[in-house]
Order: sequence, then structure tokens, then C-alpha cells
Amino acid sequence: MEINKDIADLESAEDRKRKARKFVLCYHNFNVKNCKRASAEIRKIAAAAGSPITIAVVPSIGGVPESEVEYFCEQIEGFIKDGYEIVLHGARHRADLFVNRSIFGKVALWLSHNGAEFAGLSKRFSQALLDRGIALWNAHGLGKASGFVPPVWIDNKYLRSQALKHFDNYEDLICIYKKKGERVKTYGSPLLTFSALPKFLLGPYMAIACFIFWAPAGTPRLVFHSEDFRNLGEKRVLNMVRYAAVMRENIKYKDL
Repeated sequence: MEINKDIADLESAEDRKRKARKFVLCYHNFNVKNCKRASAEIRKIAAAAGSPITIAVVPSIGGVPESEVEYFCEQIEGFIKDGYEIVLHGARHRADLFVNRSIFGKVALWLSHNGAEFAGLSKRFSQALLDRGIALWNAHGLGKASGFVPPVWIDNKYLRSQALKHFDNYEDLICIYKKKGERVKTYGSPLLTFSALPKFLLGPYMAIACFIFWAPAGTPRLVFHSEDFRNLGEKRVLNMVRYAAVMRENIKYKDL
């Protein structure tokens, strides 16, 4: 009996230690064109994590048929019903190339293959683009998103304060910013994503990610895109999720 009690106490201590260390697990770029494939991938990631995850949704629907828009909204509604968290991921994700940008913003466009929607913008254009994204999301009638996660936002010094006027959460490469009443609290949170890496760096970077999940500090964000299921392979993606979920407790932005 005493041995069993000692084992139970040890397991309880390990569980408390794990729950003291948290991470955010998010799937990026869920949109009207990829939602069928992405929905299946999200469900697999959540099953590996043992809990619903956060989904970063691109609200623009472009010129797709109405039936595809209905399917897109139905999938989001289903995720919300099942306890998944929805954050807004820009407006179109693709950058408007006619907009004036800083030099660093133009570099971000090149590095992201024109996906750096909010990079290097002036205050006026940044606000206009944010307003566009919010309007596109509201048009779906799916309720308020938990937060705002911009696609590559390098050299935009206005977006954080602009976004936090509308949303409870915002983030950059190393921090999550969360409104607590009238205050904004900052959480140390390294971003771990694989989509922009060349294939020869994927293995070493996964090892670094494992170390970060093992270390006691911070609240890392583990972000996957659909491309990761091809570049990393489904097995490696899900094994990384399982490892992270063993080392830390998976939470949502709203739970910080």
C-alpha cells in the first residue's frame, strides 16, 4: 500500500510540474480554399495533443462559390462547438503589392512570397487593413475571435496597439500580449514554426523545439501549417505534438 501511495504521489507531483509549464498549439492559415484538408489535419493534431487547439483563420473568401463559403463557415462553427479557439489571421494573408512599405517590409514580402500582409505599413494603412480583416470576419456571423495573429508583420510599430483595441490577445515573435482589464500583460513566448525553414534545417530545429518544451521557462507557441504535413511528414508533426503535450499543458490564448 505504501509503495502504491508513493507512486501515486510521484505521478501527482509530475502532473503538477507539467501543468505549471504551458504551451499554445495553433494551426495557421485556415481559409476557404484549404478548409477541407486543413480540417482533417487540425483534428489529427488535436487528437495527438489530447485537447482542442487554436485555429488562426483567414476571413477573406475571394470569389469562391457560395457552397464553398457555406462549408468553410460550417467547419468553423463545428470547431467552436467542439471547444476549439478561433483567432483572426489577417484579412487575405496575401499582401497588397500596391501599398507603400518600408524597406524591411519589402524584404518581408520577398521572404514570405508576398504573404507578409502587415509588414512595413504606415499607421493609416495598418489600421485600414486591420479594419478590413475585422469586417470580413464579422460578415461570417461567427462571433468574436479570441485574438489577432497577423501574417508576418515585420517593421509595423502600430499594429499591436491597434489590434489590442479590438482583441484580447496579440503576439510577436517572442511575446504574447494579453489584456487584463485596463492593463496589458506580456508573456514570454518563443514562436516555434517550421514552414519557412529549408529542409536541411528541419531536423536541428525540431531538436531545439524539444529542448524549449523541456526547459521550464516561458509559454512557447507551437505553430503548424498545412505545408508541414508535406515537408515534415504527418508522423513527425504528430510526434512533436505528443512530445509537447507530455512535457507541458496545452492551453489557449484566452487561458493565459
